[in-house]
Amino acid sequence: MIRGWVLAGLLALAVAGCDSGGDAAPETPAADPLAQVRAAAAKTAGAPARVTLSAPNVKVAGATDPGGKVLTLTATTKADGETTESQVRVVGDEAWMTLGKTYLPNLDPTKFIRFPVSEFATASLVHLGDPFDPAGLKGLSAAMASATRTGEGAYTGLLDLTEASPGTSRGLLPATAEQLEGNGGVSQSVPFEASVDTEGHLTSLKVTLPTYASSAMFAGFGQAVEVAKPGAAEIVEVPDGVRRLLAG
Repeated sequence: MIRGWVLAGLLALAVAGCDSGGDAAPETPAADPLAQVRAAAAKTAGAPARVTLSAPNVKVAGATDPGGKVLTLTATTKADGETTESQVRVVGDEAWMTLGKTYLPNLDPTKFIRFPVSEFATASLVHLGDPFDPAGLKGLSAAMASATRTGEGAYTGLLDLTEASPGTSRGLLPATAEQLEGNGGVSQSVPFEASVDTEGHLTSLKVTLPTYASSAMFAGFGQAVEVAKPGAAEIVEVPDGVRRLLAG
């Protein structure tokens, strides 16, 4: 019995010596946090998901399926003690939006106005450079300049918004340089916080400007998203000039 223990001990020492020798495999370095959070943003941007966006006095909730080319959102805004709700639907190359409130005469703000998707990009509250990326993950992931892992699936970092193409979505963030200047003049060192689930999806993103903050939450990855085109009775026809005015 003692001899068996001695032999086992010698074998263990031999194995340990081989593992610690010069031929041992080097330790795998930790994955780059910036690459991880960018990859997570790209994965979420390409997946069907439920999405909730929020900014001061604005909340947007709905679902999108980039592969199926459908989107549905409800936007609730508060101003001067009044709450306004508007609806957004996109199916393929067609988009519809209710205004919720308007000063234009003879225009029912509860009816849907039809837009070509190309015009809808500027008409929408959420700056839809890509109508199926309402949170602007494609633009914001390109703008991610640095990231640090702060915990399991948790990251902080900085955005350089000058790296986000003007043609990409930015969710509820200010869309133009002029709007950014109005929110502290910061564009190249904007703090963000992000969360990533165990499957590699970005589940939350919070972006903070000195006088403004917006956040996005994602869930229900891979679940079917069904969006119906508004019926004829739900649509109001407007002159091209009015539609272009609203799209501007």
